Amino acid sequence: MKTHHLLTLSFILLGCLRAQAQEIDLFNGTNLNGWNVKGGPASFQAKDGCIVGKAVAGKSHTFLCTQAQYGDFVLTFEFMAASNLNSGVQFRSQVFDKDVRVPMAKQGVVSAGRVHGYQYEIDTSGRFFMAGIYDEGRRGSYLDGDATNPALQAAYKPGQWNQGRIECVGTSLKTYLNGVPAASATDSLTPVGIIALQIHAKNPPGSEVRWRNLKLLPLRPGQVPPAVGTPVAFAATPPSPLSTIQTDSSQPRIEVIKDQGPNATEWALTPLDEAIPADIRQNLTFLREDLLDEGKKAAKSSPEAYKLASDYCDKLLAALSQREIARVQAGYQAAQADANKATSTQALDARRNYQMSWPQFSREESQRAALRESETNKADVKKERLKVEWATRATQMRSYLDNLYRQLREAMR
Repeated sequence: MKTHHLLTLSFILLGCLRAQAQEIDLFNGTNLNGWNVKGGPASFQAKDGCIVGKAVAGKSHTFLCTQAQYGDFVLTFEFMAASNLNSGVQFRSQVFDKDVRVPMAKQGVVSAGRVHGYQYEIDTSGRFFMAGIYDEGRRGSYLDGDATNPALQAAYKPGQWNQGRIECVGTSLKTYLNGVPAASATDSLTPVGIIALQIHAKNPPGSEVRWRNLKLLPLRPGQVPPAVGTPVAFAATPPSPLSTIQTDSSQPRIEVIKDQGPNATEWALTPLDEAIPADIRQNLTFLREDLLDEGKKAAKSSPEAYKLASDYCDKLLAALSQREIARVQAGYQAAQADANKATSTQALDARRNYQMSWPQFSREESQRAALRESETNKADVKKERLKVEWATRATQMRSYLDNLYRQLREAMR
């Protein structure tokens, strides 16, 4: 990596660290820049300082998604929903560009283009699961929520603006409605993901839900969220995400891939527990298309060089896809390992009730402690094994990518 690239990335990283002390406004109040629509046919528009979602007849839910992903954070927002409407705010959610096998999904597979993950429920029907934590498009069940909580029912203001709050710290997920605690769950399926606004497919056509003041406060790992109602520093616009492609717009695209290729390789093969730029896939996709246009209209090198450059971009994008799938599968398997550990612990404790007296139970405490430690070690080993598997695969891909990059450089000489 060249010195000026290291300096560029250092300044970007420093800027992001500084920005994390401030709240981010996810919606600029005038347009939907930074968002994109996934799924069904419902519409979203920026209007009167709000994001307005309107239901239409269709078979699929519709989601307005952030382009950036977030891990630990506090998200606050205001919403106003029509009566008898089902909606929600997705957090730490994912959407794949191809079908992915997910053991905990209802059908065993999450389809391409299907937004899935945790959801802050917005429910104005008679069920009133308002502010519950629902596993959308995956397990299809509530992780926590109480439709009979009188304090929560009293907190909701029909036909008026209500404030939602979501706290994500490690495996801890908490929600609030107008300052009242609503749901709390512990889950590790997806440690990072997009934010998305949902319009349910079964809503009456023409019914609306509005959002405004969507503000996200990034947290350092393990950082305690500020108390409800505590003012925090605010940034009017989101900080620029880590960016992979730093270039002059007048620079030939073939030169861009020559200069930035090794940087992109490093990001594509990053360990599963480390962050990568949110826009890396988008940048590489645009670069690949620009390369094709440049090669046809204003080539700066040989046809072979352009073919190799395009192929190099394709392989980088494929590596990114494999990394994302491995990262999500690691989250699912880690959650399953934790679930197995909890089940084993419960089974050990239950033995006292059905099979042994208290004195015998006490005498076997050391054995139970050893068994618990064994289950804990199994869970930890399973989590780390997935990281090792990705590291092994990344090493193999690195050799192929490095060789492809070497051929590209030779073709450009």
